[in-house]
Amino acid sequence: MVQRQRARPRQDRAVQTRRLLLDTAVAILDEGGIARLSTSSVVREAHVSSGTFYRYFNDRDELLAVLRDEAVHAIRDDLMVSVVEALEADLDEALRRVVTTLVDGFERHRGVILSMVDQMPAGNNANVLPEIEADLHNLASLLPRRHLPHLDPARLEGVIFMLMGVLVSTCLRIALARPAGVDRDQLIELAVAMVAAGLRD
Repeated sequence: MVQRQRARPRQDRAVQTRRLLLDTAVAILDEGGIARLSTSSVVREAHVSSGTFYRYFNDRDELLAVLRDEAVHAIRDDLMVSVVEALEADLDEALRRVVTTLVDGFERHRGVILSMVDQMPAGNNANVLPEIEADLHNLASLLPRRHLPHLDPARLEGVIFMLMGVLVSTCLRIALARPAGVDRDQLIELAVAMVAAGLRD
């Protein structure tokens, strides 16, 4: 059955109500994960009626899709700022800015990203954020191009391709799967060193 696309609310109260539903869903995901998220849990914790929920979202999947899009856009915007700032830095500092930005973004949207991981058959091994990797490829490829100008285009493209996958995967691991007692900043420095080694001949 084809679901109809819900119109975005325009009136202040409607915008606030929709935001309340989204923020409540994020809180549920942050506290209990995808298993706790249902339309009834959102309705109960937001203190609204079921009719109010269905005025804005067809179901839980649509709500999750909106949260996913919001997370991707927020991380993408932060990443753009970070890469622009990193262009004037040396290689290690440039990578540190990008890695820290990605880890911060993944941590900030932890509940939403973990819900996506949980729904993928390959779990942590799946590419849950292809949009982020694509944007990272377009943005962060500026860094290898700047620091490896001597490489022929095909070799440079290969380096960039491998670097992007490693970078996103590594940052996701630091943000979402860091073992207890392991220092976040040390892992960021290790990630920077690993990526920088791949960029140096």
